[in-house]
Amino acid sequence: MSAKNWQHELDAARGAVLRAAKLTKNVLSTVSEVSKADSSPVTVADFAAQALIISILHEIFPDDAFVGEEDAGVLRREAGLRERVYEIFSAARDEATDQQGRQQQRYTVDQMLDFIDMGGRGQGGAHGRFWVMDPVDGTATFLRGEQYAVSLALLQDGKEALGVVACPNLKLDDAGRIRESSIDKDGLGIMLSAVKGQGATVTALISADASTLPEPVSLEQLQPPSELSGAHIVDCSLNPAASRAKMQELASRLGAEFPGTDVWSSHIRYAALIVGGGDVLIRIPSSSGSKSCIWDHAGAQLIFTELGGKVTDLDGRPVDFSAGRYLSQNRGLLSARKDIHARVLAVAQELMPDN
Repeated sequence: MSAKNWQHELDAARGAVLRAAKLTKNVLSTVSEVSKADSSPVTVADFAAQALIISILHEIFPDDAFVGEEDAGVLRREAGLRERVYEIFSAARDEATDQQGRQQQRYTVDQMLDFIDMGGRGQGGAHGRFWVMDPVDGTATFLRGEQYAVSLALLQDGKEALGVVACPNLKLDDAGRIRESSIDKDGLGIMLSAVKGQGATVTALISADASTLPEPVSLEQLQPPSELSGAHIVDCSLNPAASRAKMQELASRLGAEFPGTDVWSSHIRYAALIVGGGDVLIRIPSSSGSKSCIWDHAGAQLIFTELGGKVTDLDGRPVDFSAGRYLSQNRGLLSARKDIHARVLAVAQELMPDN
């Protein structure tokens, strides 16, 4: 994988994520909500953004596969919701032009549904190329106008090749931290991106109407705290009480302040490690059978590790993206700056030996 620079794929990915970020922010004030089988909220923005990303990438890379969070089942059953999603998807397609100034191809409703299902029914795996996406990561906070992310990663034979994460509402507070309520109201926040072995960049999306991306800026390597007592922990105040209690105990054993940064979206938590001064992020499984979805981590993990972070599960094993739609070969996750990862892992294993 290191012999390829992936520039063509990176350019396509950044362009697709920019358009999806614009789409999602455009519909924030008019979003409608339905319920998925697990009762978590999903919006028209999720469906339309997934269709948009896949339609763009499928045109450029017709042989690539996809894995996305959403499938089109509810849209095929509910005509009103389907038409609303198609309206948003078509508008996003129509406003874009190719390099020669020509309008993009227009797709039918059925084609849009098929694009969504390319992701929702995609299985990933250990072989070939596939794109992993979460069109709106943090739907609950998106619905409140707070932090959310549009994430996209390209995996080759089960390994991350590149990652792009847009944080359309992100504005660091005066202390350089990420907060749900610190919102970029005029622009599209930031875009983080990385290619395996080539470092990572940040792009300030200062205009919500921008049709092209500003020049990305290289990010410097992350420096660990001089003492574990100075570690800044990233978590979520809405996590289950048992998980929250374990995180508080871990902080106590490290001598670190708790709470630190609390945000809901998985990719915004990674952003807190990358640009928000965070040092440690732990995902504690809620039960022995619970598994994380690959779209909550692919891409953002690569960006973090390119800057000197390290990610393993709670048993110290590398994260395995080759097992399908879920991280079924891993127990929990620990992301920390490389120089402190082993020490934090040792404390975490004492607290969660067989969780």
